[in-house]
Amino acid sequence: MTTNLVRESAKIYEFPVRDAARLQAMRDRQAVRPVIYESGSASWYHEEAIREAEQARKQ
Repeated sequence: MTTNLVRESAKIYEFPVRDAARLQAMRDRQAVRPVIYESGSASWYHEEAIREAEQARKQ
């Protein structure tokens, strides 16, 4: 059994200094912005049904 073990010391790595404004700009560029189509009613077929019902009442 060997009693003379050589141990390496831990290596210390310095974290990079972050610029808060640069980090926020990078996050803004990477953010996915959803496209929202807003309508007065739930869907196109609902709107079409309303139009058909209005036309049936007029006739």
